[in-house]
Amino acid sequence: MGESSGSKWPRYLQAEWGFDNHWHPAVFSHELVEGGFVSVKVLGRQILLTRAQGRVRAIIDRCAHRGVRFSAEPLCFLKGTVSCWYHGWTYSLETGELVDVLTSPNSPVVGQVKIPVFAVQERQGLVFVFIGDEPPHDLSEDVPPGFLDADTHCLGIRRTVDSNWRLGVENGFDTTHIFMHRNSPLIKGNNIALPFGFVPADRGAMDVHAHGWPKGVVDNLAQNYQPVFDAKLDGHSVLQYQFAGDEKRVAAQVSVWLPGVLKVDPFPDPSLIQYEFYVAIDATHHEYFQVLQRKVASDADIAAYTEEFDTKWRDLALHGFNDDDVWAREAQQEFYGSQNGWANEHLFPPDMCITKWRQLASTHARGITRIPNTTPDNT
Repeated sequence: MGESSGSKWPRYLQAEWGFDNHWHPAVFSHELVEGGFVSVKVLGRQILLTRAQGRVRAIIDRCAHRGVRFSAEPLCFLKGTVSCWYHGWTYSLETGELVDVLTSPNSPVVGQVKIPVFAVQERQGLVFVFIGDEPPHDLSEDVPPGFLDADTHCLGIRRTVDSNWRLGVENGFDTTHIFMHRNSPLIKGNNIALPFGFVPADRGAMDVHAHGWPKGVVDNLAQNYQPVFDAKLDGHSVLQYQFAGDEKRVAAQVSVWLPGVLKVDPFPDPSLIQYEFYVAIDATHHEYFQVLQRKVASDADIAAYTEEFDTKWRDLALHGFNDDDVWAREAQQEFYGSQNGWANEHLFPPDMCITKWRQLASTHARGITRIPNTTPDNT
């Protein structure tokens, strides 16, 4: 057995379906037009999102009557409601209460049935939903410091990855996983100096933010780590980074925050910060939100950044670089899914960042998501 034993982070090992009583991104704002509907799965819950009069609402995507999903043919005959296409049961998007039945006027079930609704916040171009049974807290408690800064603009993409969400978090925070990026087109395409790995100088190389919210682990790579630009076997160089002298320096600080958000500052360029949200869909899939943030001072800045994102960063960084990360997570899923990798892994000193994260998450996450369908609300 490797360094990690279940007793060190038991709640983390139980969180196969994610941490509830937290805010999680569900979609990008631009995906939800006025009057439109989008159905997404967040922490095992199939949730229907809609925008009415500019405001986003979220309700469970399943009618209480016969269990069909509203999203098969979403209907809205009255603002603030959703009607089931099967028998016309109509619910309030605000409360989830059954307010009418189109096929049975004055039905005695009206007012007697209620389905789950979810609190929503829309910030930085993302729609966040609160999953859990506690009253929602402030969104700032569940995103990294700086993410909500008013003088910034965020752009990004999302995609589904065939691995557990925890493999996403740990891949992003792993200081030596950058070895696999050694041939990334981003290195030459943006002239960045990317080492083959980082070795921590001492066990105090990380800052653990466990008091107050948000809670996270910060790796100050530029200060407390030794970058490896010359990889050797038996004393002989087998890989060596050739410096030209004008390379851009990135990833001075990498951090991870509850409930599972990565921040790389700066990346993939000194003018940008990258955030990655890893949102559990189920035990073997997660939604991967890749967000790039830049400081802006005007609408012209936003327009220029949007064009630059579309013509450069989407393909060169979010795909050209992060496609490697997707590949790695999916390659790990068999070991951690069916072969009990949590007990059989063998960690080494640079994995200290991962163990610090596991300990923090196990101790401080607000709730462990129950496996769906154990109660009627977990549809």
